[in-house]
Amino acid sequence: MKRIAIVIPRYGEAINGGAEAHARLLAEHLAEEFEVEVLTSCARDYTDWAMRFPPGPCRVGGIRVWRFPHPPRNDLGRARVPLRHKLRFKLRHLLRWLPGPRVARPRGEPAYDGLTFLRRQGPHCVDLFEHLRGAAPHYDAVIFFAALYELTALGIQHWGRRSILVPLLHDEKPIYLPVFHQVMRSAGAILFNTDAERRLAARLYGLDTSKAGVAGLGISTRRPGAGVVQAVLGRFGLAPGYMIYVGRIEVAKGCRELVEAFLELARTDPKARLVMVGQGVMQVPSHPQIVVTGYLAESDRDALVAAAGALVIPSRYESLSMVLLEALSLHTPVIANGHCEVLADHVRLSGAGVVYRRRRGLVAAMRSMMSLPAPERERMGALGAAYVERQYSWPRVMGIFAAAIAQVSALPPDPVDAQAWPSTTS
Repeated sequence: MKRIAIVIPRYGEAINGGAEAHARLLAEHLAEEFEVEVLTSCARDYTDWAMRFPPGPCRVGGIRVWRFPHPPRNDLGRARVPLRHKLRFKLRHLLRWLPGPRVARPRGEPAYDGLTFLRRQGPHCVDLFEHLRGAAPHYDAVIFFAALYELTALGIQHWGRRSILVPLLHDEKPIYLPVFHQVMRSAGAILFNTDAERRLAARLYGLDTSKAGVAGLGISTRRPGAGVVQAVLGRFGLAPGYMIYVGRIEVAKGCRELVEAFLELARTDPKARLVMVGQGVMQVPSHPQIVVTGYLAESDRDALVAAAGALVIPSRYESLSMVLLEALSLHTPVIANGHCEVLADHVRLSGAGVVYRRRRGLVAAMRSMMSLPAPERERMGALGAAYVERQYSWPRVMGIFAAAIAQVSALPPDPVDAQAWPSTTS
C-alpha cells in the first residue's frame, strides 16, 4: 500500500473553511486505497495562527495527523505584498494586452520574490519542513494543498517531483508574488479544481497547463426528507423561499455587500428573508428579516439550503466553491458573483442560476429568485443536480488522483539540499 502525506495549513473536523473541508474529505476517501497521513499546524483559526491543538500525532476521523508548532500571527512581522506586485494586481486587466505572464519573474531576493511575505503570513512550521526533509524514504507521494501558504510554497520546491499540487488559486494580490513561478513549476503533477483555475494559472505564470488535470472534489450531499426540513424551518421560524448564505461571515467573502444589498431589498419587500449560516467574523446588523444561525451541523445546514429560494455566493475569490456544488446537488439554484470566473463558469455550465457584478444586480437577482415560478425553479434544480453528478462524483475524482499518485510515485526522489530548507532557528 502506497504511503501518502497531505500538507495543509489547518486540519480538523470543526475547522470552518472550504480548503480545509476539501483536504479532509479527500484524505478520508484516499484512505480507502492508500496509507494516508496529514501534516499540518496546531492552529484552528487563520486570523491569529494561535496554537489551539497540541503538537504531535493525533487522529481525526480515523486519519493520522501530525501537528507542528509555529509562532502566532505577526510574531515575525506584518505580511505585506510589495507595492510593485500590488500594482500588477490592480492593473491585471491592462496587462492582458502585453506579451508574457502577468506575474513578474523572481530575482532571488526574499522580499521581492515573496518569501518574506509567506513567512510572516504563517503558519511558519519549521519542524514540519524538517519532517519532510527526512521523509524521502517514508512517503511515495506528498499532496500539497493551497499554494498561497509557506507550507506548500517552500515544501513543494524542496520535496520536488514526487508531489501533487492542489493550488486553489484565486485572482488576488498575494498570488502575484514572483515566487509562485517556482512553486507552480516544482510539482510532479498539478490538479486544478476547475478549468477556470487552470486558465488563471496559465495567464499568471505563462504555464502550459494543457496536460494538467482538473479533479475538483466529490460531492455526495443528498436531499433531506420533508420532515427534517420542516423541523429545521420551524426551529428558526422560517418559510421556504428565503435567500441563504453559507460560509465564513466576513468582509473578504463579500458578506458586507450581501447584507447591504439585502437591506435595500428588504425596504421594499417585507416578506424577504436572508439566512446566514456560519462563523461570524464581521458584525451583522440586527434586523427582523435577517436570521444568523451560527455554525450548524451538516444535516441542519443542508435542510436550510434545500428549502431556500437561492444560495447567494458574494465572494470574488473561489477556486471551486463546495457550498455552490452542494446547493446544486440539493436542487437549489444559485446567485453568484460574476467577478469570480470559477463561479461564473459553474452557473454557465450548469444553467442553474444567475450571476451579477454590482450591488444593484445582486438586489435584482435576489428579487427575481424570490418570485421565480415553481416549474422554473424545479427545472434549474434538476439542471444543477445533473451538473454535479456529471462533473463532481467521487469515482471520477478518485480516478484522477489515483492516476496522479501513480505518476509521481514512479519518479525517483529529488536530491535533498539541506542548506535550502528553512533553519530550525529562524
